[in-house]
Amino acid sequence: MRRTLLLLLCAGTAGSALAASPNWKVCTEKPNDTERLACYDRLTGQHYTERSALTRAWDLDGRGNPDSEGVRRLEPYRANRVLVHHASRINLQPASPAAQHTASTPFPYQPNELKFQFSAKSEIGNFREIDLLWFRDFRIWTGYTQQSYWQLFNGAQSSPFRETNYEPELIGTFGTGHTQGWKLLNVGLSHQSNGRANPLSRSWNRVYLQGGWEWGDYLVLARGWWRIPESAANDDNPDIVQYLGRAELEAQWSLDTDDEVTLLARSNLSAGQPRGFVQLDWSTPVHFWHLARLSLQLATGYGSSLIDYNHAQTTFGFGLTFKDW
Repeated sequence: MRRTLLLLLCAGTAGSALAASPNWKVCTEKPNDTERLACYDRLTGQHYTERSALTRAWDLDGRGNPDSEGVRRLEPYRANRVLVHHASRINLQPASPAAQHTASTPFPYQPNELKFQFSAKSEIGNFREIDLLWFRDFRIWTGYTQQSYWQLFNGAQSSPFRETNYEPELIGTFGTGHTQGWKLLNVGLSHQSNGRANPLSRSWNRVYLQGGWEWGDYLVLARGWWRIPESAANDDNPDIVQYLGRAELEAQWSLDTDDEVTLLARSNLSAGQPRGFVQLDWSTPVHFWHLARLSLQLATGYGSSLIDYNHAQTTFGFGLTFKDW
């Protein structure tokens, strides 16, 4: 009798243990990360709040995205996009006040071209719980952005690349730990150039400070910079700050329809000769490999690219923006 009761007790305990064991397989079969996370939350009783845009972009909560060996993967930095691009006033003869930096003859560029941008970054180090002034942690990133203008429709001139800009960066991110309001301060070192020989060579180096604020579906990034001086003999564009400016403000809204609106404004902060640049982007999700958003872009002012840094124009573009990869 005792043996029978013992067997029944063991069987019941094993059955209870099996019944209590989570069915992880149900979660692994979920089609996307959001549903998988929600499934694991239900099975474990844990709950993680959805990460905001600035938190995801700069890993402000430390959750990151390392692979199985702890190595950081490349992450999107600025927008990755492909646009059919139209300029109201294409720059046929780029000029600069530097000696031998003005094109000798105009080139028959067309106002319609293909504009595309690739941008990525990766974290290379972090220091958590530093408790320095207003900041709780610090991360170091490397970033790279490449923007190209391709005269795809200009078959008469062999469809050349009109301009390509290369911008590597080193960025330090101080996180405040706040869930709303001021969330980060970036300290950056940037080199930007077009890799061309005279008379079309353009380049500059700068250090910058960038603050980031966020409230729900709204975020603001404000950045100011100081150009690192160059000798007159090496300076391709001595007046670049007068046109590309000294500061910029970027504001982004995420709408209930999953549409996103971004406004970028840049200024030279000069009362006597004010110059600047304004760009408005709108994007909405489309079913294109579940990666892209249909995008429209309208911009006006100076400096849509380095070769156009002192050339004013209004541009319009439409195409795709790739958000995650």
